[in-house]
Amino acid sequence: MADDGKLNIATYFIMSSPTGEVDDVVTDVTKLVADSKTLDDATLNRILKDYNTEQFVYATAPDSTANVIVSAYGQVSADEYVNPTDGRVLHFDHRKRKFTAATEKKQVLADDVARYRAAIAKSIDTYVSGQYKAGKTAGAVYGADNGNITVVISSKNVNLGNFWSGGWRSVYTFNVKSRGSVEIKGNIKINVHYFEDGNVQLHANIDKSGTVNVGGEDETGKEVAKAIGKIETEFQTNMEEMYVNMHRTTFKSMRRFLPINRQPMNWNMAAHSIVELTKT
Repeated sequence: MADDGKLNIATYFIMSSPTGEVDDVVTDVTKLVADSKTLDDATLNRILKDYNTEQFVYATAPDSTANVIVSAYGQVSADEYVNPTDGRVLHFDHRKRKFTAATEKKQVLADDVARYRAAIAKSIDTYVSGQYKAGKTAGAVYGADNGNITVVISSKNVNLGNFWSGGWRSVYTFNVKSRGSVEIKGNIKINVHYFEDGNVQLHANIDKSGTVNVGGEDETGKEVAKAIGKIETEFQTNMEEMYVNMHRTTFKSMRRFLPINRQPMNWNMAAHSIVELTKT
């Protein structure tokens, strides 16, 4: 019989895994639980499905060099996800984090939404390639027949050999059925882990909004990329300002700049008496 207490703790630790470190966490948690009934293969697959979907894990599509994001916005079943570029539904292995095959299923959008989706995706591809590190980022644009468009950007930078990793996830939603100025709602999440001689993590989660002018397909695509660029640039600028202020205020107040006697250290050795202690 499964131990619900152990399972809840194991799930928490796995779902909290920093970017690029989930395999190590799974290995350690499995050893600590030491109970195949509580953490069997089916249960572990379910947890990893939730983790991969929440983290916007991406992998190369079968017979392609393009990356496809694993997200709730394109999820068809527990292990099937839409490639919004061509509408194919792909099978995903949550343990190996790779797409294994294309199914016979396919998403077909209404023609007007499909045109907007394609134009916006083209502009987002240009934006991502210009603003993010090559080979470390994937973008996706999902559409729905009701006109809802969802833009997802997922970026990972992992260097465990130097004790750090980081991830960026952003989502933007708006509707192209209405013409003129419409609201675009965004959410940005970042996580950073640094663990050399310690264990420091940063988590940020913020909602942002802006406006885009929905007109022709190509113009709308450019408007969307511009609005997203403005939101993300402002967010990054605010983060940089926060770190500068933390260095000047928070960290400064935590650090003792003078010894306990409140006097600067005199580095002239002649000013100090050095006594050798010997046993008698």
